[in-house]
Amino acid sequence: MTKRFVVLHRIGSRLGAAGLAFAAAVALMTVSPAGQAEAADTIGVVEYNLGDTAFTDAPEWEGKAEIRAVIHYPRKITRKLPVIVLLHGQQGACHSADAEDWPCPPGVAPYPSNRGYDYLANALARDGFVVVSPSANGVNHYMGVAPQRARLVNRHLKLLKQFTTTGGGPLAGRFTDARTGRPTTVDLRNRLDLSRVGTMGHSVGGEGVMYQAAHANREELPTGVRIRGVVSLASPRPSDFYDTLVTKTPLAVISAGCWSLGGERYFDDARGHAGARGFRLRVVKGNHNYYNSEWTKGPGPTDGDDTTCPNTAGRPSAKQQRGLAVTYLRAFYAYTLKNDQSALPVLTGAKKFPGIDTEAKSF
Repeated sequence: MTKRFVVLHRIGSRLGAAGLAFAAAVALMTVSPAGQAEAADTIGVVEYNLGDTAFTDAPEWEGKAEIRAVIHYPRKITRKLPVIVLLHGQQGACHSADAEDWPCPPGVAPYPSNRGYDYLANALARDGFVVVSPSANGVNHYMGVAPQRARLVNRHLKLLKQFTTTGGGPLAGRFTDARTGRPTTVDLRNRLDLSRVGTMGHSVGGEGVMYQAAHANREELPTGVRIRGVVSLASPRPSDFYDTLVTKTPLAVISAGCWSLGGERYFDDARGHAGARGFRLRVVKGNHNYYNSEWTKGPGPTDGDDTTCPNTAGRPSAKQQRGLAVTYLRAFYAYTLKNDQSALPVLTGAKKFPGIDTEAKSF
């Protein structure tokens, strides 16, 4: 059966293979034929799945979505580690043109958008972070917006808090090995520091994580959870329906110049507010889809090269954009979650990305 899918409202995003800037970081990672980063024995990769209709946000939203995620983590954890959440954007929910409902019909696989950041999660896990990438297909199908995306992430953080505190709760016994699909155990008790959480939202996921990190919405966070750094990656401009002003948490915006510079509004809105700290990296000829490896390769009709300037000379490849994301986000989370000041030259633009036309600003 030819795998196609319905895109109801796509602002999706895709990404390629390993990067060139700071090749030492990327050289630690290889990609298997399945497109999955291999972490040998040092990085564990597990999934959990509580069902395709486990998340609701009634009465504000009538849809239902899955509670499913993949976790990359260092196998040898001797202390509490910061947590990073990577949230994908709008995409078709299922790998079929006939799948007009959520959950997907029998025999049709959900679109694995959340696996499109495995390359990044693997690199971050090697830096000593526990990285969670939730699936948001149901949110996409039912046209959830920023509050639903933020509350989906909060639901995952609440589950992780319960699991790391007691080893029990809904996640107990629900892990599978992401490479083999077999049931497995992972002991994260007292190993997750949810007072040090970083988030990234790609495409429309950017508005979701900015809503979550906004000071006005801090009371929606699970007790004990603190967002220390938030990233908007190749996002459109905010809808202006919700408060997404981030002033108490460091933020970073990576824009894709050959798709949209609208997400730079998050940076501009925060500038000038007391205590705000922001970074902006404009990838002048960047592609929106190349940051998600699943969206880079298809099979959707708007996957791959979704740029508005396909004939522009000097555009970075998917491989280059992926390397840029690895380098920049490693630096951002090192700075915000570990107070590593040596990461600042990457964020301020003092260190450049060879072969990629970029413009950096910070305040």
